[in-house]
Amino acid sequence: MKKYLLVCLISLVILTLSFVAVSQEKEISILLTGSPLADVMETLQDDFEKETGIKVNVEIVGYEDTHTKGILDLVSGTNNYDLLMVDNPWIAEYVQTGNLLVLDEFMAKEDPEYLAGFDKAVLDAYGLYEGKYYGYPIMLTTTILFYRSDLFEQYGKKAPETWDEFNEIAKFFTQSFNPESPVKYGISIAGERGDGAISQWLPLLWGYGGSVFDKDWNVTLNTPEALKALEAFVESAQYSAPGFGTNYFPEQVAHFTNGEIAMMENWDAFAGDVADPVKNPYAENTAYASIPGKYPLLGGWALSINKNSKDLDSAYTFLRWACGPEVTKKSLEVSISTPIRIDVAQDPEVKAIVPWVDVVYEEFKNIRKYAETYQGGQILIPEAEYHVLLGTAINEALTGQLSAKDALAKAQKDIEDLLKKHGYK
Repeated sequence: MKKYLLVCLISLVILTLSFVAVSQEKEISILLTGSPLADVMETLQDDFEKETGIKVNVEIVGYEDTHTKGILDLVSGTNNYDLLMVDNPWIAEYVQTGNLLVLDEFMAKEDPEYLAGFDKAVLDAYGLYEGKYYGYPIMLTTTILFYRSDLFEQYGKKAPETWDEFNEIAKFFTQSFNPESPVKYGISIAGERGDGAISQWLPLLWGYGGSVFDKDWNVTLNTPEALKALEAFVESAQYSAPGFGTNYFPEQVAHFTNGEIAMMENWDAFAGDVADPVKNPYAENTAYASIPGKYPLLGGWALSINKNSKDLDSAYTFLRWACGPEVTKKSLEVSISTPIRIDVAQDPEVKAIVPWVDVVYEEFKNIRKYAETYQGGQILIPEAEYHVLLGTAINEALTGQLSAKDALAKAQKDIEDLLKKHGYK
């Protein structure tokens, strides 16, 4: 009987210890948008779990759901996610919830060499809001110029530095204007209503000295600079491959890799495909340069922490791992893209497989955002509504539905009305 009781007691102790061990197991959940980055995280998460003992649950959703689920989790305080991917236009909106973790305290304790591995301009572009850091860059991208170096060399052309030069070269390589051109079209435009049209046109606006807002948040689309920029964009359509009013960025890439065009303004996020000789027969003759006008558009994502996470230390452990040098370099084995860290980007081996990397980091000296649609801690206008209004007007000018002047007048009024709708006087 005593022996039986002893066995029962030992079994009870083992069960109790097992329960305690299970209950103390660390576990975090992460919300990611479907992307090459998500593929990298899924591929490498086992490494993290083995290194740290922290279990990782990754949920991958589409772009719109990334925002919907993320903002709902922060607003409601339900804490379904410990870490969230944050598209750069969303950062202020997420901060407004009061539930995005300020990283400054963790950064104060961080190894200085780790933080020095980020380019300061990149770190600030993705994580800094009103003097505090809310995330680390996890996916870096900006608009650059892709061009056929063999054709440019053959005809004595250089990468355009202004948008006027861009149109001149585009015209030269368009067969309807120059029957001797070796390609049918000079360029391809992703002019679909919304994000496409805005992304393609804003660098022209800035390059011609214009802006959407002034420092006092007055809409400034009724200016000579804005008109010149839109007229130049409309002119570009004459030199574009078909579908410029409905195409999106992948269609541009297809036109380029099919050998139909000589150059394109597009996100460096597509450079991995363009540089792949399996996907692009002209890969060896593809070169990269800063976009004309020298004011590129910021894209990309930060990885941030939910302030309500039950295990902030584990969440930060994953954040610094995912954005660290080892994972950044290892991720290139899964997907070729611009490294988020300058210490990795400067590696000669990396430069050999990411030949556009110096162009991208140079562009961050003059990087600009779609619009600072938030001011003084108060949300002014939702980014999505702003994109639709401005993008629609630009598209209507591009496709000939409105004159450039009338399109800008429409955008001016629509955005002013949107500001008033959201309480901005």
